[in-house]
Amino acid sequence: MLTIFILQWKRLLKQPALILTFFGLTLLFVYFLAGGQGNQTITVPTYSNELTSVELNDWLDRLNEEEIYAFEETEEETVREAIRMNERSFALELSDQSYRFLIGREDMEISPVIRFVEQQYRTVHRLEEAASLGGVGEIELREFITVETVARSEVGSSNEQYRLGVVFGMTLYFSIFSILFLMVNLIEEKVTGTWQRLIFSPLTKARIYLGQLFHYGMAGVIQIVLALIILRALIGFDVGDNYAAIALVILSFVFAIVSLGLVLMGLVQTPQQLQIVIPIVGTSMAMLGGAFWPLEVVNNRFLLFIADLMPIRYGMEGLTGAILRNESIPQLAGPVLVLLAMGIIFMAIGLNLMEKISEN
Repeated sequence: MLTIFILQWKRLLKQPALILTFFGLTLLFVYFLAGGQGNQTITVPTYSNELTSVELNDWLDRLNEEEIYAFEETEEETVREAIRMNERSFALELSDQSYRFLIGREDMEISPVIRFVEQQYRTVHRLEEAASLGGVGEIELREFITVETVARSEVGSSNEQYRLGVVFGMTLYFSIFSILFLMVNLIEEKVTGTWQRLIFSPLTKARIYLGQLFHYGMAGVIQIVLALIILRALIGFDVGDNYAAIALVILSFVFAIVSLGLVLMGLVQTPQQLQIVIPIVGTSMAMLGGAFWPLEVVNNRFLLFIADLMPIRYGMEGLTGAILRNESIPQLAGPVLVLLAMGIIFMAIGLNLMEKISEN
């Protein structure tokens, strides 16, 4: 097994262009898609037809106390024209006792803004009700309970959620390409007859398979780990210190993808066919599994059912839990066990198909 493992690494080191290309694409896509999304605020065009200029400014000062939101005074006609031209997705209209959102299209930023504005209005109305009661003197708003959040789940804004989704999705997406394209070598060995010579060598089939599969798996793990480390320096992405859980998720995901590669190699007959199938399978899995967009925006039940069958979904779910929510290994049992089950099923099917090809 060790001999096969070392030989595969020597081959990779002589021709590293493939894996370096996909590794570079990972950094490039994540940097440009998520690198500029770090500390951006949600800008909300705001106008009023009832409030005076002083009252509107008071409301804007209150609403802009939170750094992640920027409520900007805008003319109603300007806002409506921007929404009509699809330059803005929504705007806020303020009045003394209520508010109204003018929405042109769906946007992930709308929900947190609505909750924030509702909270501010509710606070002001409660203070006014208390002040209207007889015998009440000066009202002072105090914080009696201060809650300090120490968990790594401070991703309240949609910008941050999008940014993290890009990091996890693109990293796993390009690792799929690297692993599967490296496995093209196995088909080439079968076509050239190298595989048959290995079968007749003193090495057992189990050692030959393990040497090959360990090589592909380690290559995928190294790519994912290096990508996360370098992205931490490039865009300030913090992976935390939950290393055991992160490693378990990565290993489970890579195991599932390597096993899937065995199935694909058992279904095709030439390296050219596999090179055509890999982009179709890899991109389809990423699209359906939530690597390109969040599954929360998908309403079709059939597509959501298909998404449950995609390994990349559980890989992203596991990394999100391990890195953002600092979940322990028992808490990550769901996605990890699903990935391991997929890997075992794919491995059994793939080995069966490979053996049939060898016999033929």
